Amino acid sequence: MRITSHITSIHPGQAAKIAALMALIAVLAATYPLAGAAWAFSVHLPRKHFMFLLFVPFFYALATYLLVALGCVLYNLAARATGGIRIEIAHNTNHTVGESALKIAEGRRAA
Repeated sequence: MRITSHITSIHPGQAAKIAALMALIAVLAATYPLAGAAWAFSVHLPRKHFMFLLFVPFFYALATYLLVALGCVLYNLAARATGGIRIEIAHNTNHTVGESALKIAEGRRAA
């Protein structure tokens, strides 16, 4: 059985929140250890440079939020004109995953 669906709208606020949270986590994971190492091993650099590094993840999260929200709004406008993205999903309800894997393995042995 095949099901065809269309993505006609993406909620900008929800998509932007999720993307901003993912960006915040990723940039935090990269920036804070690097800032800590730079602070620990540097002698002559002023502290204001390190304070700036502490706020970088939040700037990235804000920029990601705004850009993803803008992208969703643009997609929603384009989807109204074109009908959105068409996705075709095939469901095989006759077999379980294990049975399908066995059939694939039998087919490989026969070939």
